[in-house]
Amino acid sequence: MNTFILSNFLNIMSLPLDGKIILDLTRMLPGPYCSMILSDLGAEVIKVEDPHYPYGNPPPFFQKGRYRESAFNSILNRNKKAITLNLKKEKAREIFYELVKKADVILDSFRPKVTKKLKIDYNTLSSINPSIICCSLTGYGQYGPYEQIAGHDLNYIGICGILDLNKERVPFDNTSKKKSPIPPGAQVADIGGGLVSVIGILGAIMERDNNIEKKGQYIDISMTDCVFSFMPYVASFHFSKNLNDGIETYNPLHGDFPFYNVYKTKDNKFLSVGVVEVKFWRELCKGLGRDDLKLKQFATGEEREEVFKVLQEEFLKKTQKEWFDVFKNLDACVMPVNTFAEACEDPQIKARNMIVEMDHPKFGKIQNITSPIKYSRTPLEIKNFAPKLGQHTIEILNDLGYSEEDIRVFRKKGII
Repeated sequence: MNTFILSNFLNIMSLPLDGKIILDLTRMLPGPYCSMILSDLGAEVIKVEDPHYPYGNPPPFFQKGRYRESAFNSILNRNKKAITLNLKKEKAREIFYELVKKADVILDSFRPKVTKKLKIDYNTLSSINPSIICCSLTGYGQYGPYEQIAGHDLNYIGICGILDLNKERVPFDNTSKKKSPIPPGAQVADIGGGLVSVIGILGAIMERDNNIEKKGQYIDISMTDCVFSFMPYVASFHFSKNLNDGIETYNPLHGDFPFYNVYKTKDNKFLSVGVVEVKFWRELCKGLGRDDLKLKQFATGEEREEVFKVLQEEFLKKTQKEWFDVFKNLDACVMPVNTFAEACEDPQIKARNMIVEMDHPKFGKIQNITSPIKYSRTPLEIKNFAPKLGQHTIEILNDLGYSEEDIRVFRKKGII
């Protein structure tokens, strides 16, 4: 193969983050989700794990006999490497500093001030590698009255106002009933924080690579900030009220209107109806055979309750599949409400190849979720299974120049 063809071949096969090294100090869901995306995009992600962390192998498990692996980790940690370092020990930090010299990004999810206590804060690491980018992904960010308060996804969406939006509808004639928030099934703040961290990191890499000094910077991501920013439509109603003599308008996407809701079908399944535009409402009425409702999309008060009642009565006349067969050929924004198992078998999910089967050396065929990013020329793929705890420790230490005797001593002293 001549040089021209080889260079073009390598260019075609390269991924956006090829050659970038990410040191991932995070745990649980948000940080590992962020580094999963970065690894899918071609970065070499090295998980730096605490060998004594008790929650590093969460259920559920793939299991065969007495051998088992976390199915959760198999998704989040694909395409990554792993090293164990007890960063409370000085020698472990020295090893970490050697990794920092070669790295592009450090990702952590420690509570604020912990990195400074461990001597792995941005000021320390940037003195070792001025080009380093450090991203801290935490619940409430690095400052503010809540910075040291423990939290999880439900707390963050509770603080920002999202959880309050997620309530069962109360009929017009029963407005005195207190509506209780319902915890969502997906971790909105965790995933959202991971996604925003990816965006922040990619932006910081681009800025660093374009500035003359190649100087990195620090990124402070709060999951509460992230989910608060996810509500521009909700915010528009609140902000406009403040400038409209206190007159309140109602969010039509909040479940209080018949055209944007969920309805039960004859077989005790459900349909999502997202009919916002008038043209779609007319198609909905056509599919239901209820032309008498065409002018009642935005009905109020008791009339709105009557529309709710009529729609529910109509949807109870057919099964979910029968209704989908009716509406899939109409512009009416009506779709089935799937369980996750049903989603895995949905023809749209299958057509988009969102699930891949892989041959695992221990378990045979196992499944994984693929990247939703569909590049035309450099498709993303899962190249490697999730590493076991510290699986690449020796390999990485050898690359740093440490001998087998050094590694034996590190292990004996609890450094690795």
